[in-house]
Amino acid sequence: MNKKTILCALLLASSMLCFSACTDKKEVPLVVVDSEEDVVSFNLIPVTYDDVLKVGKIDCTYVQTNSQEVSFNQTGKYVDKVYVKEGEKVKKGTLLCELSSEALQKSIDELKYKIKRNELLLGYSETNEHLAIQDRWVARMGNNFDSDDRAKEDVESIKKQYARDRELINDALEFDREELSKKQRELNSSRLYASMDGKVFKLKENLEGSTSKDGTVIMTIVDDSNCLFSSKNIEYKNLFKEGVAVDMKIIYSSAAGDYLVMPYEMDKWEDTMLFSVYDGPDNSEIEMGTMGTISVEIEKKEHVLSVPRDTVHEAGDKSFVYTLTEENVREIRYIETGLVGDERVEVLSGLSEGEKVLKK
Repeated sequence: MNKKTILCALLLASSMLCFSACTDKKEVPLVVVDSEEDVVSFNLIPVTYDDVLKVGKIDCTYVQTNSQEVSFNQTGKYVDKVYVKEGEKVKKGTLLCELSSEALQKSIDELKYKIKRNELLLGYSETNEHLAIQDRWVARMGNNFDSDDRAKEDVESIKKQYARDRELINDALEFDREELSKKQRELNSSRLYASMDGKVFKLKENLEGSTSKDGTVIMTIVDDSNCLFSSKNIEYKNLFKEGVAVDMKIIYSSAAGDYLVMPYEMDKWEDTMLFSVYDGPDNSEIEMGTMGTISVEIEKKEHVLSVPRDTVHEAGDKSFVYTLTEENVREIRYIETGLVGDERVEVLSGLSEGEKVLKK
């Protein structure tokens, strides 16, 4: 009879005795018998005192913090010219595009002419009034039948007439100047300029030759020199400290690698957390929209009794490990766990330092 058969018989007899003598017990230890060949396939890991660390993984995205959304405030106008292309870098004040303004410019030129003419007329008015009054008194002096009272009446009439004329001219000037200001604002709004240095993104397709619509964003100017990593996982906010860098990894990008990022203006965090790149791969150029994963310490227990996480198994609400008896029999050992870290699990009871657990 081989060793395995003897062990099976002994274990079966022991199980029957336990069952008959301890029927009041709800839990019966489960014992699994393995052959010597099966035991070799497991690794024996010692129970040691070590640090147990739980790390949170936070997704983040590289985004711009300063941008200009470009849109017309007019509807139904023909987009005459687009001066920039997608991805092109522009300077503040660069003309980006404009609506057709030929008729508008003609109207502006006509208003400017009218205003200039009326300003000249207004300037001549006082001189012409003075000459008309002077002519009336000269006529009085050359006519003995003309009285001073009659001349005075005529002078007052001349003054009133010129006053009315100036009033009409001023009214015309006020109206034309208001119209000119309105037309110039319309002209200015038909020409869109960059309000900052940056790069053109999300340029609307087939923009040139299309019809404008009030409020519709046709492109975005982005200051790509000042981008940050952004995360909406604000519930992790209290895990970060101002001035303390944390690890971040980029996987799927030309800038893939391990980075250190620093919390950015934490006092302004409300629904979004921002991080600036503190250190990382040399000569890496991170593009907007690049995804990263920030690692932050959630909880840590130092120098506690622990085992590797992959040696701990779950059965309902209980945790257990496999140990090995002196007879090379694999058996279950129920344990009480504390902090479950990323790599190790804290053991509160059920194991002692130096004992060994099984790991495949």
